Amino acid sequence: MAASLALIAVLHFVFAYGAIHLSRQPGSVATLWYANAAAAVVLLSRRRAEWPLHLLAMAGANVAANLLSGHALGLSLSFLLPNLAEAGLAGWLLRRAGPPARCVQHVGSLLRALGLGAVVPSLVGATLGAAVLSTQFEASFGTLWSAWFVGTVIGGVTVLPLGLLLLARGWRAVLAALMPPAVASAVLISVATAASASVFSHFRYVYVSVALMLVAAVGGFAGAATGGLLASLSVGVVIALGLFQPGPGEGWLETVAFYLPVVLTLVPPLLLAAALERNRQHVQEIEDREAQFRTLYERTPVMMHSVDVERRLVAVNDAWLARLGYERAEVLGRRSTEFLAPESRQRAEASVIPRFMQDGAIRDIDYQMLTKTGEVVDVQLSAIWETDAEGGLLRTLAVLKDVTEHRRVAAQLAAEQERIQVTLHSIGDGVVSTDRDGRISYLNPAAEQMVGQTLAQAAGRPFGEVVHLYDQASGAPLPSPVEQCLQDREVYGVRESAVLRHPSGRDFGVQLSVAPIAGRDGSLLGAVMVCQDVTEARGLAQKMSYLAHHDGLTGLPNRVLFQDRVHQACQSGRRHGRRFAVVFMDLDHFKHVNDSLGHAVGDELLKAVAQRLTGALRASDTICRLGGDEFVVLLSELDDVDVDGVAEVAKKILRQVAQPCVLGGTEVNVGASLGIALFPGDGDDPDTLMKRADAAMYRSKREGRNRYHFFSKAVDEAASARLQLEADMRRALAAGQFIVHYQPVVDGRTRDAVAVEALVRWDRAGLGLQSPAVFIPVAEESGLIVPLGHWILRQACAQLRAWSGTALGGISIAVNVSPVQLAQADFVDTVAEVLRASGVDGSRIEFEITESTLMQDPEATLEMLRRLKALGVRIAIDDFGTGYSSLGHLKRFPVDTLKIDRTFVRDLETDADDRELVRAILAMARSLRLHVVAEGVETEAQAAILASMECPAFQGFLFARPADAAATAAWLQARAATIAL
Repeated sequence: MAASLALIAVLHFVFAYGAIHLSRQPGSVATLWYANAAAAVVLLSRRRAEWPLHLLAMAGANVAANLLSGHALGLSLSFLLPNLAEAGLAGWLLRRAGPPARCVQHVGSLLRALGLGAVVPSLVGATLGAAVLSTQFEASFGTLWSAWFVGTVIGGVTVLPLGLLLLARGWRAVLAALMPPAVASAVLISVATAASASVFSHFRYVYVSVALMLVAAVGGFAGAATGGLLASLSVGVVIALGLFQPGPGEGWLETVAFYLPVVLTLVPPLLLAAALERNRQHVQEIEDREAQFRTLYERTPVMMHSVDVERRLVAVNDAWLARLGYERAEVLGRRSTEFLAPESRQRAEASVIPRFMQDGAIRDIDYQMLTKTGEVVDVQLSAIWETDAEGGLLRTLAVLKDVTEHRRVAAQLAAEQERIQVTLHSIGDGVVSTDRDGRISYLNPAAEQMVGQTLAQAAGRPFGEVVHLYDQASGAPLPSPVEQCLQDREVYGVRESAVLRHPSGRDFGVQLSVAPIAGRDGSLLGAVMVCQDVTEARGLAQKMSYLAHHDGLTGLPNRVLFQDRVHQACQSGRRHGRRFAVVFMDLDHFKHVNDSLGHAVGDELLKAVAQRLTGALRASDTICRLGGDEFVVLLSELDDVDVDGVAEVAKKILRQVAQPCVLGGTEVNVGASLGIALFPGDGDDPDTLMKRADAAMYRSKREGRNRYHFFSKAVDEAASARLQLEADMRRALAAGQFIVHYQPVVDGRTRDAVAVEALVRWDRAGLGLQSPAVFIPVAEESGLIVPLGHWILRQACAQLRAWSGTALGGISIAVNVSPVQLAQADFVDTVAEVLRASGVDGSRIEFEITESTLMQDPEATLEMLRRLKALGVRIAIDDFGTGYSSLGHLKRFPVDTLKIDRTFVRDLETDADDRELVRAILAMARSLRLHVVAEGVETEAQAAILASMECPAFQGFLFARPADAAATAAWLQARAATIAL
């Protein structure tokens, strides 16, 4: 606001002071007065609430200009009221003239603005000024009035146009419009013409008008407004210098007659400029609309093209080009029929185009077009002719709807409907559909046989006349399920004892349901009934009950029946003092077999185990499969608490399960872990007994599997110890108690160290270093293996970075990866981040993955390994030979290394079978171009045998035990020095 106050004060002062010196004669008023119009423009740009302060600033500037011009204070104050009134009125009226932008582009709006902003305020100001000043000057009221009126009108006509333009477009845009040389030259010419014509020509206004018309034509409204203001100023300067004087008349009519042509000279160029601005706006709008239409045409997602009367393409849109695979330059000028398939082209030229030329429009013509690559695109073309004013043909506008997918879906839908019809005709269940009124609309063949009528006979008849339902027990008719369904709009069924009566009197035991059929808008279309003949099924109710309480795969009692048996045993035991045992059994390594050989083999193994358990136990015992590879046995009728007798049964179970089983041509060996709980010592209810037997089974697994364990206090303690171990591990991971040891891998020929394997150890407070066998299983079960494995990888990468640039810079590190880690969706991203943060090349890291892990989910694992390989990471199969992976899988997986399991290396000296297995693995690896490392090499004899078989690399205690990074580095350096000697 301060800026606008300063602006109105400065403008008013400059214009007022200049006008006083240029055109005010002693005893009169100035005949060129721009100050009030400039003030009105400033007021127009401000909110009305700010006007008082701006008028006050204007008043100060007005008084200052008069005082500095030598007028007394009283006379200076006399000019104040008329000027303030005129400026304020002009600003108020200009708000009603319309937006400034419209005023500079519309002739009518401009005339309205000049009338309201210049003429009307000048009439008021001249009247007030003449009335006030006629008491102080000798001049008459008419003379003062005419001089004031002419001066402010000329000021308004010259200042207001430029002011409105500045408000509409801003000073930068106006200045830019005046900058072109042609515009600036035209403005200067108009100023020079006005000044020279005033001095030398009797037809001065003609020359000035022509010059300003030129400015309007060249520079538009900006040039005309600026030129008009400067031209009027130049005339004022000429008059002030005495180079030109008004006529000899001194009356007010003479004054008006002299200055009126000045106004008439300035206004027409402004009107012309406004008209030209409006015309330019119209032209720009037309161009913008054409550009918008062109953009809309080209970017419309539907294919479009236009052809001329010679049927040559003159325009195509982006969708057309994208769908057919062309660039615009490749197609324009070519005939549209060139892009049609041969059959469509022939039909277009023979019938479609002649009809189009005659009718002027075509709609939904089916064509086949060819893409640049020869792909066929199905389209529906609609087109019209564009004509000129005389009706002559100009060009076509064609829209091509891509219906390729629609046709494909329609074909699929037709095929699906055909399949549905075939299915409905072939299925054994009866299908009956009705309309919304419950009248038959469809019967499939099975339904026709049940109701004894064909579709032709039943169509249109009420459901109850065709389908007769009765209660099997009472023989009473049943309410119509279709009527109930249509009424409630819900799926409706009938009682299990319902029968459907054939016209012959035969009853079909049926199980049926009726469902409403709704349209996409939710409206009810009818109902459909599916009717199944369950006559035989009802006779098999006992069998169904059996299946509800038995495992579908093995035929053993399921959890429901077993819980009931144990509950009964508990009740009997309490009444009669009888004892019994619950044996919880879990197969060892079943998941490994299932993942390696497939679920079908796993199912066969479960059935084989069930048969062996059944054969090994008494008929009074209950064997249950809980699910998966878990079984529970109820050993009933133990009159005495004979722990030894129960133990013998457990041993018998273990022996039966442990026997080899040939499945799918593969010999499978599994064991079992058993847990035993005794009634009533270990619990007197089913849940407690099963829970404690499960805890004892877990103890068996912890102690090495393939064994049994009775529930005891120690079992409870073991469970608590496991929870404590997990808690300690979480704290240890946070406290940095884990350390990484490294075991070297040496070249089988030179014995040079080529790599190390990272092996985690836990420096557990008070217990020393803990073997991975103690905590890794718990880490995997609890999920702690994920952060622990991440930490091991970071440590390995940090060690590689520490060894970089030293004699150990060529060493790579192998890191074991748990299947739990591989199951993490972000595992590869985590590896990539660790490699990036450490700056270690991925090729210096090798991930060791067990054979069974690879086979858990082969497809997902394959994708995971490919992503790891993309990071440069090498992949090794750890403990190779202990799983069931095939050569086919080895070829698919991007594996680099096989690590022969130590169990094959241990007896190489004495076991010929082990030697042949190792030799076979090495031969297979060579054929697949895989590196091999033999694990567990502990004697020179083992190393010599492996070397004779050309095994590439060894790892084991013969060379070095796992040690921390410093000790490993020292060993590697000493090894390198020894080899060099």
